Parts: sequence; C-alpha cells; structure tokens
Amino acid sequence: MEYNKLAKSEKTVQLFTEMMISRMQEMKASDWKMGWMAGKTGMSGMPQNISGRNYSGLNSLFLQWETIRGKYNMPVFLTFLQAQKEGLRIRPGSKSFPVLYWALSIKDKNGNKMSEEDYRSMSAKERSECNVKAFLRSFTVFNVDQTNIQEVKPELYGKLKERFQPEVSMDVNGMYKNRAIDRMIATQEWVCPIKPSNTARDPYYSPAADTVVVPMKYRFKVSNSPEEIFKDGMEYYSSALHEMAHSTGTASRLNRETGSKFGDAKYAREELVAELTAAMVGNTMGFDKRILNNNAAYLDGWLKALREDPRYIVSVMSDVNKASHMIFESIDRQKIALGERPILYADQQMSTAKSRDLSEGQSVRTEQAIAGKVLKASVFKTPEGEYAVQATVNGKALDPLTIDRETGAKYMNLPSGEGKNAVLAQIVQSSYGNRLQMNPKSYEHHSQSLKL
Repeated sequence: MEYNKLAKSEKTVQLFTEMMISRMQEMKASDWKMGWMAGKTGMSGMPQNISGRNYSGLNSLFLQWETIRGKYNMPVFLTFLQAQKEGLRIRPGSKSFPVLYWALSIKDKNGNKMSEEDYRSMSAKERSECNVKAFLRSFTVFNVDQTNIQEVKPELYGKLKERFQPEVSMDVNGMYKNRAIDRMIATQEWVCPIKPSNTARDPYYSPAADTVVVPMKYRFKVSNSPEEIFKDGMEYYSSALHEMAHSTGTASRLNRETGSKFGDAKYAREELVAELTAAMVGNTMGFDKRILNNNAAYLDGWLKALREDPRYIVSVMSDVNKASHMIFESIDRQKIALGERPILYADQQMSTAKSRDLSEGQSVRTEQAIAGKVLKASVFKTPEGEYAVQATVNGKALDPLTIDRETGAKYMNLPSGEGKNAVLAQIVQSSYGNRLQMNPKSYEHHSQSLKL
C-alpha cells in the first residue's frame, strides 16, 4: 500500500520503524561509540503530557528521541487543543509528533456499532454477545518548547523544567553513581539475586540459576579522560539493567519467548527487548546506553526484521514496556527509601487545575486524583494475544494499558464476585497508579471475556 494511502496509525508505526532503523544505522556508523540516545544526557524522567501523565512503552521511547532530536529542554508534550486551553500559542513552523494508543471497535449482537460507554453500561451477558476489537489510533502532540510558554507562563515552565533535572553524582573513582540501583543491589531487592563478581568478564543472566551476574563496577573503568570515566560508570548500570531486563522474561514473570540459542530469531528479539529496556530506563534516570559489543552482531538481523514487518516494533515495544515497568517499580521503592522522588507515581500536578479536564486527540485521559468519582474498568484480550486493562473515569476513557499474561489469564478465569472485583482493583491500581486513589468499592466490574 502506498504511504499516502495508509491509515494515520500505520503511518505512525512506519515512522517509528524508520526512526529505529536510522538510529541503529547511526550507531553502526559511529563504530558503536554512539549510544541509543546519541550520548545526549542532562535530563531525567519519563516523557509526560503537560497534564502530568507519563507516556509509556513505544510512545515513551520515541518521545525521548524526539526530545533529543528537537534539542528541547524537557520531554513534556501537549496537544493543539491543550495549548489553546492553557492560553498558549504553537510557534509558527512547528511540526507535531505522533502518539499511538489502543482504541476499541464494538458491535452488538446484530452487528450495529456502539460506543464504549454504551458497551460498559450493558450486563455481562449482553457484553458477551458483542464483538470487540482493539486497534491502534494516533494523534499528534507538540513539545512545550514549541509554544510561547516561556513568555506567557514562565513560572509554570520553570516548575516543569525543574522536574527533569538529573541528580548527578560520582563515586571515588570518578565514575557515575546511581544511588537507587546501588541500593537495590546492596539490599538484593530485585526479582532475583544480582551478584557483583570479581571474576566474570562480562555481565550475564543465568536462567537456570535465576541470577544476574555483573562484573564489579571498577572493572568498567576503561577510559582515560574524566568525562569518559564518568560515562564508564553509566555503562556499569546499563549493563546491569540489560541483564535485569532478561530476568523479567521468565515463565513465572512476563513469560516471553526468549529463544534457546545464540543467533536464532527469538534470541535476537529478546536481545533487542533487553537493549531497549536498558536504554529507556537509563535515559529516564539521566544516562545513555551504549550498545553492547556482543549485540552489534544482531544489528543486521534487527534491521531485516524491522524492514520486513514495520509492526515488529509495536510487538517489541510492548515487551519493553512491561519489562521497564517492572524495573521502574523496583527502582521507585529504592527512591522512596532514599527520600527521592519516584519515577512512575510522583506527584503529577504539573499544570494548572484546569489541566485535569484537557483532552488528548480522540481519547480523553484524566489521570488526576479521582477520590469519590465513578471508576469503571475492564480487562480484555488484544488481537495480538496480549491482555490489556482500560479504566473509565466519570465516563471518560483512559488509554488502555497492557498487563502481563499471567495476571490477565488469571483474571479471565476467575468466577464473578467480590474476589474477581478485588483482582480487578489490583490490576487497575498497579496499571494506572496511586493517582487514582482508588477504593475497590468505587468502581463497577466489567467484562469476563470479550470477543476479539
């Protein structure tokens, strides 16, 4: 199909694929000296909408790259409608950037189209007779630096920028130091043991022992200049994150098909998941991720897979999102213990109070505190076989979020009742965060099995 005849969402997928291919080619041309984020650090935090909601998965990675490409001061974005409601003006000549989300197409038993709100007001029996399909939609956003926010709302701009200032520190060897990851390793609070080693030549994850092994940090000090020695410290943490990402894929955790031998397609895909997870997490924490030497051999295979199937990146980033979310949750526990601001569920009141009512494209997302408001939620299975949850607040649908297969299958197989309601409450709380301030009795239970 010609590019100009593609649906907007498919054009977005194709754009993201082209960006990924370009990034890989640039790393290869630099003889692997250039990292996934082009060596650009200096800010930390997940890309966010001006309302305070974090972007996740595919959108998070590509908005990070767009922030770097555009040389913006922070990864904060807003729609044209949000800019208008905030009294901001998009600067002439500014180009928007696309964001993807999952939407639902619903038909009743007679084949008539219906809204998600009408669907969720139906009984369980009526919903079971409907045909529900999830599909990708797209809308566009601008970076706040593409607006006149600095001139008309300098105080708000300053508060936004302050949120992305990295906490930069170094150890006695002049290497980058990350207190949260150091504490996680020291207290052994990851999902499996992380063992620093004086003898291991390279970091690795052992599925048989369910253990991550990382050479001692000082062994990563291979450079001469102070600037490069500082970055050597970043490579230590990046390597640990890469192996931690592998450890999330076991059958008892995210249950990824990771392949059985070096070089096969599933093994190569798992390496890309681990690489991008480490890159996303590292960049969110303020440091870049160089590509590992042993993964350079996979690059041509990754490029081939991307060129043959543009939607490959959607599948990969779905797994990256789940793995990175597990890591962020663990890092947040360390940050809270250290008195630092967490990444996932920090206070999200970044804009004025009216930002709570701002809409984004085709999907309204208001993820501010909703104590006392009506919350509806449902779990469904996507055409790709993934499980997802979607919440609706006071009739406004939040974007669907993927959940791990084990949790999704467990929920689907539970009989109706308070027990199933409690599991749904846990899924919504885990997926959408403490921002919901949710009481399990304040939402309505929906959908046991949706036809897809």
